[in-house]
Amino acid sequence: MKLNYYLTFTLCLSFFSVYSQSYTARLVDSITQKPIAFATVQTSDRKGVISNDDGYFTLNLEAADSKTITISCMGYTTKVYDAARLSTNAVILLSEKINELETVYVNTEKPNIDSIIKRVNQNLSKNYKHDNTQFSVFHRSTNNMDFDRLDFDIDKASGIRKTKLKEANKSLDSLANTVKNSKIVSFKDFAGEYYLATAKKPKFKAHKATLLVDKAKDFSLENVEQKGKTLILKYLDTTKTYKLKSGLFKVEDSLSLADEMQKEQENKHEFTIDNLKSEVSSLLHKTFFNPESFMHNLVNPDWYTFSLEDITYYQNELVYVVHFSPKKSKAKYSGTLYISDVDYGVLRADYQFAKGKRGQKFNVRLLLGIKYIENHKKGIVLFNKDTLYQYKPKYFFEEQGRYIYVHRPLKFKENSPEKNKVAFDFLLEGNVYDKSELLIMDTQTLTPQQFDAVKEEKTIPYQYLKAYNPDLWKEFNAIEPLEEMKQFKSVE
Repeated sequence: MKLNYYLTFTLCLSFFSVYSQSYTARLVDSITQKPIAFATVQTSDRKGVISNDDGYFTLNLEAADSKTITISCMGYTTKVYDAARLSTNAVILLSEKINELETVYVNTEKPNIDSIIKRVNQNLSKNYKHDNTQFSVFHRSTNNMDFDRLDFDIDKASGIRKTKLKEANKSLDSLANTVKNSKIVSFKDFAGEYYLATAKKPKFKAHKATLLVDKAKDFSLENVEQKGKTLILKYLDTTKTYKLKSGLFKVEDSLSLADEMQKEQENKHEFTIDNLKSEVSSLLHKTFFNPESFMHNLVNPDWYTFSLEDITYYQNELVYVVHFSPKKSKAKYSGTLYISDVDYGVLRADYQFAKGKRGQKFNVRLLLGIKYIENHKKGIVLFNKDTLYQYKPKYFFEEQGRYIYVHRPLKFKENSPEKNKVAFDFLLEGNVYDKSELLIMDTQTLTPQQFDAVKEEKTIPYQYLKAYNPDLWKEFNAIEPLEEMKQFKSVE
């Protein structure tokens, strides 16, 4: 079997003696000219970044106080460069070398895949330890919404003149068309310290947060429904309040146009720490090899079938390229594991839903008017070894796609002797796409005393952005954004 991975590394750049605070470069395959994603770029004090899907990375050299930069990528030769002599905006070419799996074992017995997976599981407790650790993290989420169908209808109305009813329906149609024809996307970034101690709930301290979104196109599911309700209230008697009944159950809220407008004015630019911590936890915990955890299940021979596909190299170590696919019905993924020949640690895992597999499903369309199907998921988990030769998570990426159907009949009932009513029908159908990235910028051992001393805030203000600003995250070794984010501009 051919293997195009034993590589020479060609660096196409000019060297300067001027020290730069920030170093930006792009990793590119010398043959195909395709970008090299998810390469580790690390400073001498073991801080660093990951190249993005376009091959770009930006490294804050001043914050790292580093004299050297090490670039490592699966299948490529590790190289070390003098940080003071690197020029920014360089293109780094990675060259391939053809090899054969059988050649590596010409004088020895080819490894057995069952033996490899067995040793992976035997060494989990030695290779992966995460308790009592402080993780310096950078998190980015990208949210896209695409509505195939969005209907607002006033079915029945009493106490409203026909002219106003016509205007209301026209306004609702206009809102629906605006939402359907909009490219709805938002980007949320934040950085902070995630504290994990044995047998204790984690803590999180946020340093900075930003939200890049077009407010005119801020159409979350809740926001779309809220805009519809507020619009209807404008055509009702604004001096009165109304009871809002929802669905088949008697869920009632008392509201008025004045209250709804006040809520919009009081909307603060803040994230709750609990929500940010939850977002980090959901990704970080997937990198741990606890019993019944996500990664632990991926190396479970009772769940998955494994085959040795190839060999490659990472940081001068021989690495097995292992394909996995579902063995049992509860196993949902297929993909590739990259396993070290030295200590049988998993250096990288690429996964996606296997053919015919889906994620969470929730279908009570007839009863409650809700249907939800997680129909797309793929991700990448990267690990690095620390100075004690233990594996620490370095980067996690996950992309999800979900089909959503929501049908909610709403009824406005006037709080007056007349008890005028307006029956409003809300139907939404479409797809939601989310991308989440978590970069571990640094890890440190955490003592119980240090953990107890951490005080969590309840909220953190975020900076609302109308366009991408490359200067905002310069003090951090953050993830270089893709072109979609760089070119984003609010039209409001």
